[in-house]
Amino acid sequence: MKKLILIAGIGASLLMASCSGNQKKVDEDSARIADLTAEYQQATNFNDSLMLLMGDIYTGLDSINTQEGLLYNMTTGEGGDRRAEIRNNLSQIKARLAANKKLLEEMEAKVNSSDKNNSVQARTIAQLRQHIEQQDAKIKQLEAQLSSAKAEIDTLHSTVARTQEQVKQETAAKEQAQAAAEDATKEANEANKVYYAIGSNKELKKKGLLEKKFLGSTKVLKGQFDASYFQVADKRTLKSIPTGSKKVKMWTNMPAGSYRIVGEKDGPKTIEITDPNKFWSLSTHCVIQID
Repeated sequence: MKKLILIAGIGASLLMASCSGNQKKVDEDSARIADLTAEYQQATNFNDSLMLLMGDIYTGLDSINTQEGLLYNMTTGEGGDRRAEIRNNLSQIKARLAANKKLLEEMEAKVNSSDKNNSVQARTIAQLRQHIEQQDAKIKQLEAQLSSAKAEIDTLHSTVARTQEQVKQETAAKEQAQAAAEDATKEANEANKVYYAIGSNKELKKKGLLEKKFLGSTKVLKGQFDASYFQVADKRTLKSIPTGSKKVKMWTNMPAGSYRIVGEKDGPKTIEITDPNKFWSLSTHCVIQID
């Protein structure tokens, strides 16, 4: 009887030991599963972040290409506003690329610090870094082209301004010279202006051109006379004065040898001015009597 009890006790002890060992194994497996699950979730989250970053970087590339198209297709009439818009857009893209580059460096540091072989992630990160560097270079190229375009436009504006100022000065000088020429012409015309009157003795006296006192000599242009009775001429072009009369008498003192009276003996006479400067040297008014 005692032997049976001892055997039963030993069996129970062995059974309890067996159950305790199985529980420990279960607990270890559960912990391992939890670790693997967490590790899987972490890897999934990392890959998701990497994919999101990749999408944002490629979106940045599209944005850069759009700005490049705007720059190359900018028409002549589009000026500073369009360039300012493109420059502002490039600045925003640069800021986003800088943030993505920093995030990429952090992700690369996580991959490098991990004791697991993540060659696929490492290659992806390297490719994305290369894309960011290419985009940075492209942005710098576009910014340089914008600056060059601005410099060319500024130079063009400066040239146009100088040309306009030059044209303005030349126009002013031309107008001044033209005004001076006109003044000189007016002065010359005025200086060369001469007057002649043709009429009968009665008409000349009536207009005040001739005046004869009782028992006195006849005076010419000594008092008030009707200036409108005179014909106005330019001594440079006046070569002759037709009288339409057979008898002609010169009342004003025109120098001898500066003119001659020509015409048929019984025909109308013409005063031919042979030396204009001498003819008009004593007076700018010529009074001619016809009968």
